[in-house]
Amino acid sequence: MTTNAKIRPLRPAVVTVGDELVLGEKHNGNQMWLLQTLWKLNQPARVSVSLPDDVDSIARWVAYLVNENYFPILVSGGIGGTHDDCTREGIAKGLDVPITRHDECHRILEDRYGVNFTPQRQRMALLPQGCELIDNAIGAPGFSLRGVYAFPGFPNMLQPMANAVLTRVFPDLSASVWITREAVLATAEGNIAEAVEAFGQTYTQARVGIYPSAERFGRQVTVRIRVPPNSESVLNAFDELVKTLENEIK
Repeated sequence: MTTNAKIRPLRPAVVTVGDELVLGEKHNGNQMWLLQTLWKLNQPARVSVSLPDDVDSIARWVAYLVNENYFPILVSGGIGGTHDDCTREGIAKGLDVPITRHDECHRILEDRYGVNFTPQRQRMALLPQGCELIDNAIGAPGFSLRGVYAFPGFPNMLQPMANAVLTRVFPDLSASVWITREAVLATAEGNIAEAVEAFGQTYTQARVGIYPSAERFGRQVTVRIRVPPNSESVLNAFDELVKTLENEIK
């Protein structure tokens, strides 16, 4: 599998597919795992969305994410062989390519299932034209095309497959490690909201947020900043902001 990560900006997006996720019938563990994995790689997701088993919904979001230059777009779920597994069709429609039989995938599945290679399982070899396979040691392969990476929804398949993909997509993280810094202030969020908002408008390369304490609501907040590498001047400005706010609180 090849990737052009070196010449594309890294703006990860996570898409999880399944009616039971959208309806709240099942905890979305795959979404949480993917988000936490990206965070640990210092490449936090910029978008995360859960979608139903619906071709048009998947297509609209895939098209939007690709057009807005999100990369990589990690999709889990909906690539099995049952009637409601329609992620393949949704991705193909979103990328404006036809669904065709992937001969290599068909051979892999035929060898794996033998006499049990039913018409339903044969659907798993119908993939977006031009895609590349993602190896799966215990099930049907995933696939990738134009920065979209599709994985099964089973965690024991998704996790090793996604780890292998992310190793290729992020070959050198040393130059892209984001820095996080935070301060806890004994005040309510409304008392500092204007100053923090002005800071964010001045330093647009930073991601800054205010998070009230659940235990001391109205009396304690955490202000957290996340910045790309080589942002010492922004971090220094954040430290000055915190000092100013602390003095105002006193």
